[in-house]
Amino acid sequence: MTQESLSRAYELTKTIASAVEAGDWLFASDLADERSPLLMTLGPTQTPEALATIRAIQEIDATITRKTHDEREAMMSRQSEAMKRIAATSLYNTTGKL
Repeated sequence: MTQESLSRAYELTKTIASAVEAGDWLFASDLADERSPLLMTLGPTQTPEALATIRAIQEIDATITRKTHDEREAMMSRQSEAMKRIAATSLYNTTGKL
């Protein structure tokens, strides 16, 4: 991987993090798809500068992973609450028909 490709992967990673913070999951996914081939070309030997950039990418990715996990949990909670409201409404409507 060239330094230019690694720099591009780093920039994409920062943009993915911004998209995640904004809740733009589709854009984040598109960026991740663009970034993935760049990261797949990483070789086993890297310069110290490249390793520092790779570590920075990993740190940002860890933050993104935590954020996506938190958002998933929140979405599941909202879905559960919505299902409870639907069930309560259904029960109310059924009781009203008696």
